[in-house]
Amino acid sequence: MNDEVKEILIDLIGYYNMVGTEDDPGFVPFADIVGRASKALERDAVERHRLEDRRSSSIDPFTMDVVGNRKSQSVDYELPPMKFEDEF
Repeated sequence: MNDEVKEILIDLIGYYNMVGTEDDPGFVPFADIVGRASKALERDAVERHRLEDRRSSSIDPFTMDVVGNRKSQSVDYELPPMKFEDEF
């Protein structure tokens, strides 16, 4: 549980404790808490979806950030020739 969720729960408990008393804040603070909770849930769902989409089948092995560049391969030993996708 992250800090944002803890703050939302604390505010919700504080709201619940004030309902029905002389200091009853009405519905507006509750609506604000619900809005914050909804945004937190949406961000969490987006983050989980982003992490689930990172599977090995979605990685293109021919992208330059994965394969590299022949000119940038500075190694002490001879590398076997690498054939790129646009070479025939």
